[in-house]
Amino acid sequence: MLPIVTLAQQDPQFSQYMMNPLMWNPSYSALNSDFILSLHHRTQWAGYNSDNIQPPSTQLFTFSAPLRRIKSGFGIGVLNDRIGPITSTNAFVSYSYGIKLGVGKLAAGIGSGIHSAQINTNLWRPENQNDVTLSSSGNINQIKPNFRFGLGYTRESFFFGLSVNNLTNPTFNYNSDAITSQLERHYYLQAIYKIFLSETVSLQPSIILKNTKSISSFELSNLVYVNDFWLGLAYRSSDAVTFLAGISLLSDKSLKLGYNLDLNVINISAKTLTSHEIFLSYNLASFLDNKKPIVRSPRFRY
Repeated sequence: MLPIVTLAQQDPQFSQYMMNPLMWNPSYSALNSDFILSLHHRTQWAGYNSDNIQPPSTQLFTFSAPLRRIKSGFGIGVLNDRIGPITSTNAFVSYSYGIKLGVGKLAAGIGSGIHSAQINTNLWRPENQNDVTLSSSGNINQIKPNFRFGLGYTRESFFFGLSVNNLTNPTFNYNSDAITSQLERHYYLQAIYKIFLSETVSLQPSIILKNTKSISSFELSNLVYVNDFWLGLAYRSSDAVTFLAGISLLSDKSLKLGYNLDLNVINISAKTLTSHEIFLSYNLASFLDNKKPIVRSPRFRY
């Protein structure tokens, strides 16, 4: 008799979103001039363990490559997200095309792939053991096609992007249509700007706005780069404060390693646990590109 409404996004979240815009926006591969291999791992509410249900966990792999001869870019990605008895796997391929716009570059990208949604019914805890809706046992899995679209603009040290995921609202029906789940469209608006203060110090503020038909949220962050290191602070609306840190490794700084810790500041009586995320990326340009690296002069930095 009591109406109960819960609101949440269906796409997983990453606190280090500014390190890899390709995760939500397929246009980025045409705007980025490097061959970038990226890995993300996130553990939400670490330490939570109840009735063999592990904390939510998300992994993301992406690869982005420019196709300079045709002014385009290519990207691939695999996302795995587990929360409670539900595991979602999304594999996608994206293509983007860019054109010069003033002193910057504008690109549009489209991504297509498959979305697999699996329910482990062995982890259910039904109040009524005879409920026929929950009569299935084991793993129930369905695979549906999924699409995404994005626009992006870059100028010097600035990036702006607008994208939408789950374009066709794929619907999953389980147990003879007794259980139905539909993916909503997720809209993302993202901006990143890097400000050079000196030869060794720079700031990188960024923002991402996320919206579905049922809920909206935003994240604000600012990173401080000093030589090969960076530190940062971020805030996610109605959720958490995030501390970020990272380092660029190897002589050409092609290997980047980042870590962040999320501390809940809203509803802390219900969410006292922390969340952790690890980011790793490698620029393959030295192997896949014969062009010599650009050596920038501090005197003539653009």
